[in-house]
Amino acid sequence: MNKNRLLVFTDLDGTLLDHNSYSTEPASEALALLEENNIPLIFNTSKTRSETIKLRRKLHNNHPFATENGSCLSVPDGYFQGEKKKTVHTTFFGLLYTQIRQVLASIRAEYGFEFTGFGDMAAKEVAHLTGLSADEAVMAKDRDCSEPIVWADTDENLETFKRLLAARNMQLTVGGRFYHVFSVGDKGLAVHWLADYFHAEFPDHHFITIGLGDGINDLPMLNKVDHPILVRPMHGNAPDTSNIENISITDAPGPAGWNRSVINLVHELL
Repeated sequence: MNKNRLLVFTDLDGTLLDHNSYSTEPASEALALLEENNIPLIFNTSKTRSETIKLRRKLHNNHPFATENGSCLSVPDGYFQGEKKKTVHTTFFGLLYTQIRQVLASIRAEYGFEFTGFGDMAAKEVAHLTGLSADEAVMAKDRDCSEPIVWADTDENLETFKRLLAARNMQLTVGGRFYHVFSVGDKGLAVHWLADYFHAEFPDHHFITIGLGDGINDLPMLNKVDHPILVRPMHGNAPDTSNIENISITDAPGPAGWNRSVINLVHELL
């Protein structure tokens, strides 16, 4: 068996991307190290495909990626046959966006819950809530399999809302800024699928997985990888990771903490 090969799965907002500026600049040294060592950097994010593809182009990243909390998995055509083409094949898990919107409209009409989804907002409202530009907000609204919502109702009604979603085989998770409603998949599923792909493509290699995230929606990913890293949140409390073995926590929030942890772990494992 050949030497260890690493796979790095990462959340974006508040993790590789600065919570306020969305910059990756503080992580530039670690990004260069991954590139130099041909280590796949796999985005595993609540962002949309449109948003993630734009970032991939900016960072010259040609690897597979998972979007909308693992409900969509995208792989460049021919990637696992050694032909990295520009076109991308995407697998959608569970309900599509229009179907999710229909379920949410039905629940809201019947129970009167107070919440607002991205589909209820104009792009300028999304831009105001997120700090994104107008064009970026349009991409954030270009959804496949999930709906971010702003919950404006009580905590008690939120628990009822979760139960109603579960009865319809849907789920609610918390991201850096919003709740997210989707049906099938999570960030752990994306790790499982892609790790299997890499093992099948390179059966003589020993793959070691690294995962980095800062929120509750990252816990399924951190539970699946060999080396989970909780990126210290910029705001609020860190999620409970007491049941995750081998968990480490960055010494700084956002891409600065991401940078140091990735550099240290890559040097340790290679």
